Amino acid sequence: MPTLMPSDTAAALGPNAERCDSRSLLLDRFCDPAAKEKDRHQVFTRAMGKAAIRAKSAAWNSWLSKPKPDQVTLHAQLQSRLMVNMAGGVMENAGLCLDRFGLPYIPGSAVKGCARRAALAALHEWCVADGHPAHKPTGPANPLAPCSEPFATPADMLAAIARVFGWCELDWSARSDQSDFRWACATNEATLKTAAEALAAHFRWPIEDRHRDTPWLSLPNFAGSVSFLPAYPVDLGKTGKVDGLPLDLPALGKLELDVVTCHHRDYYASDNPSAVATDTEEPVPVVFPAVAPGHVFTFALVPLRGAKDLSSPSDPSATPDGKAPFCLLTLARAWFKTGLEVFGLGAKTNAGYGWFDASDGVQDAVRKALDEIAQREREAREREQAEQQRKAEEEKRLREKQEREAALANLSGDERADKEIELLTDQQFDAKVRAFCKDPKRGGPTEEQKKAIVRALRGPRLAYWQAFKAKATKGDLAKVADAIRQLSKQMNLGKMP
Repeated sequence: MPTLMPSDTAAALGPNAERCDSRSLLLDRFCDPAAKEKDRHQVFTRAMGKAAIRAKSAAWNSWLSKPKPDQVTLHAQLQSRLMVNMAGGVMENAGLCLDRFGLPYIPGSAVKGCARRAALAALHEWCVADGHPAHKPTGPANPLAPCSEPFATPADMLAAIARVFGWCELDWSARSDQSDFRWACATNEATLKTAAEALAAHFRWPIEDRHRDTPWLSLPNFAGSVSFLPAYPVDLGKTGKVDGLPLDLPALGKLELDVVTCHHRDYYASDNPSAVATDTEEPVPVVFPAVAPGHVFTFALVPLRGAKDLSSPSDPSATPDGKAPFCLLTLARAWFKTGLEVFGLGAKTNAGYGWFDASDGVQDAVRKALDEIAQREREAREREQAEQQRKAEEEKRLREKQEREAALANLSGDERADKEIELLTDQQFDAKVRAFCKDPKRGGPTEEQKKAIVRALRGPRLAYWQAFKAKATKGDLAKVADAIRQLSKQMNLGKMP
């Protein structure tokens, strides 16, 4: 198939991509960036219903259901509309992170940034309060308390943050407006120095003599110990109310139209520095798409370099505050959970967008729903396998019947009866012998088949006869044995062996 040129693509899709069935392509590439008001509204309305996401969702659910001992997950339900990548589309303030199937997702970089923000905020709060153990964020009223709970000192916490998220030169900058680490430590040089020395000791990196007072300058860049994967909505197999979840579930991948209204367009468009924003201008509503609230996103974190170390970041043999050892992967999950619930994720969180509930109740509800889905899928697979087995057995019986009919087609009389008995399985032959004295209408053999049975017992089935007569000492089996002996004499074959 030849490669389509832009003009060919435009002709195939029609004006303003009216024949485009992919919401991700429609929002990212094939729409008019200059569309305003009704035209803009029409594009987004079309995108609301264009999604082929079930295959992607099924693959995501399948991936989550497979046991991965080196991975931790967090389920969270979206409590308000979500906007991620607002500036990423061709239309102004209309971008969304949509995969090729049209399913909204949250990039791993946004997940990592959310976790890092919470960890640094908790460290900053601790350091601003003089950095003593008694002053770190604690108590149920402080939402940042879980972030610093495992650590004895701010330096320990900073070293753990650095190991989880990694760093570059700018993170150790001497300017607090450029360095998140320095800001988080409230410009405390001692904390920075101790954390950098702990990192150098852990990775066995030498500190140059000229950097003894600023050991971070001897540290190479580090990419971090935890991989924060993109997060997708998980399919719980239904919409509406789910026990344990605060909000009803929307249709998977549902988008909604939202609106922002500019009240001073002339003021913002003016190049006059003395211009004044008045309330006489007409407000201009601008619509944009957002992810509908109620979606449950599953976030996965995977260890990379030492993320499963059970140790204090500064001393491999120590445990902070005398408590049980922790691992960096568990810390990263706790930091992300805090960030998700305290700061939200995506754009316009201060306006109420991007807020999540990642409580224990949500975890339990989602796990239960996923377990029920997995159970239904297992039962469906078992039913399918049973049906396939039934069909295979039926085909086998039909094939065997056809083979028997083909084998008997050119035979007659005793030859045909002998062939019929020869084709019986051991189990079928045993059933025929036991029914030897029954009427053919009740499952017994015909007279021709009886004679064939006798001939078989005197020949290829002799071993069966020897075993049968040994146990045919009384009852119905004895009657069968006597009938076989009598028929053998009537056939002039003599006494049974």
